[in-house]
Amino acid sequence: MAAALFTEFEASSYEEWQTAARESLLDQDFARLIRRSYEGFAVQPMAHPQDLADIAHIDALPGQFPYVRGTRADGYRWFIAQDLCLSDLRRFNHALVHALANGQTAIYADSKLPLHRVEDLATAFADIDLTQFPLLIQAANPAKLYGLLRGYLKDDALREMHGCLGDDPLRTLAQSGGIASDAFEQMAAFVQLAAAQSPRLETIAVGTDVYHDAGASAVQEMALAMATAVTYLREMGRRGLDVELVAGKMRFFMRVGENFFMEVAKFRAVKMMWAQIAAAFGGGEAAQKIKLHASAASRNKTRHDVYVNMLRATTEAMAGAIGGVDSLQVAPFDAVLGESSAFSRRTARNLQLILQEEVRLIDLIDPAGGAWHVETLTDQLAKSAWSLFQQIEAQGGLIAALRAGSVQAQIAAVADQRRQDLAEGRTALIGSSKYPNLDETLPDVQDPPAAVDDAGGRIDVQPLQAERLAVPYEELRRNAETYRRQRGHRARIFLASFGHPAACKADADFARELYEPGGFEVIDGGRHDSIESAIHATINSHAATVVICTGDSHDAAAVTAYIDALNTRQPDLTVLFADIDDWIDNGVNAYEMNRTLQDKLGIGG
Repeated sequence: MAAALFTEFEASSYEEWQTAARESLLDQDFARLIRRSYEGFAVQPMAHPQDLADIAHIDALPGQFPYVRGTRADGYRWFIAQDLCLSDLRRFNHALVHALANGQTAIYADSKLPLHRVEDLATAFADIDLTQFPLLIQAANPAKLYGLLRGYLKDDALREMHGCLGDDPLRTLAQSGGIASDAFEQMAAFVQLAAAQSPRLETIAVGTDVYHDAGASAVQEMALAMATAVTYLREMGRRGLDVELVAGKMRFFMRVGENFFMEVAKFRAVKMMWAQIAAAFGGGEAAQKIKLHASAASRNKTRHDVYVNMLRATTEAMAGAIGGVDSLQVAPFDAVLGESSAFSRRTARNLQLILQEEVRLIDLIDPAGGAWHVETLTDQLAKSAWSLFQQIEAQGGLIAALRAGSVQAQIAAVADQRRQDLAEGRTALIGSSKYPNLDETLPDVQDPPAAVDDAGGRIDVQPLQAERLAVPYEELRRNAETYRRQRGHRARIFLASFGHPAACKADADFARELYEPGGFEVIDGGRHDSIESAIHATINSHAATVVICTGDSHDAAAVTAYIDALNTRQPDLTVLFADIDDWIDNGVNAYEMNRTLQDKLGIGG
């Protein structure tokens, strides 16, 4: 175990820390602060030096096995590999030339960029020396694209090209549901061809975005990354390719999600897992050092209050950088709306430049190393992911597990929990599920349809579906906006308060937070001296719904008289009761309550 810090002070036990914490919590139960993570283990609210006692990797050094503290000991700088989110080739080229001149250090492109002919490459990469920057492309048919590059580049340039043009058939299988039965023969041929003509270019991608986007936990993403890589090692080995060659041609493409410390730990742990797997296959030091690309999550991005995506991207970029990735891709904050703007691309790029040149994360190697909480999470993630990886192997490997549907079922269970937590307020998407800006102009865009393998796979599985958590709330807001355009005003909810002002305010505030994400205009009716005054204010609000806020104590007779008067004078009103304690205790589903009220009022139906 690492030496203790500040030995001149007497150490405090974890129990003493708990006692101090309970005092600050006014003697409330300390256990209520323990959170169950999507990864399946309890996250403690406080870390302590004794947490490190049983962690085997704690004394590992940067650049040394198992590489949990990084694959290099001589410094750290990651490549800035922005997704420009442009599909027009000329606009892509213009934006890329500008980005490379202003801090971007790698070229990233995906299958949305239409590179089908040599002329397309000439347009997309005009005035760009492809030997100067790593080229990172996840293509649907990388061998075909490499053939185009052979026609576009001179032999010397082809030989000096570096980065990754990755073949990843298992990602395609999980995403589309099918791949050709000779997919691994094609991969082996592509690896050998590119190794001979572009020895610095990696040609095998291990992509986990399809799992992450479908809702996977960090443990699932790590285990599936290892299961994918092991499948490729085995399949290439069966075709005569050496482990050193195959591992050397492999780059992992992973997502970086919203849970900051969990994501930092994920990237540290996955380095350790890969080192152990590569060593088990007989790979040497070079093979054991993972090459790791991270891209910011998409499942937590929103089309409402789109600038909040900048904050989400900031924590994700910091997690990737502190976790020690080799290249990092931060999507522009408006990418979820379609093609990005010049301003959003600039802010995404500058975010990474700030982390490198102003925060100076490049001056540190494994800045999270030794942090009690992060080291504990790293150890927990590695053990849990290793156990899940072994379960996948016991089923016969990843293809067998996908065919059996066990992978899809496990991810679906986590995705369901994420949706439930969001609907019941345990998590939040600012601007969508909480604190919406009802005055913003809503974008008129739809999510693209799920990818389909038109070629028809010969290896078939149930495909995974990417999901943005904000989509149901965006549908609520679209419904509400349609209603506003048709009626000239939003659907209104009138808050009628009966009882102690402080208690009523708590109910009223909760009701506002509950219904504004559904696009409702919530009107605080305040308190009134008489039932007639309350009725008059309610009717004059032109609200279709009344929510009665009573607090802990109230005049039940007054509430009954108010409701009776409403039923007589405006019987079509929907009357609801706000009870913050009941809502919280029973896990109110805010999304369902908004959808149900919209349906009842004929909004969006």
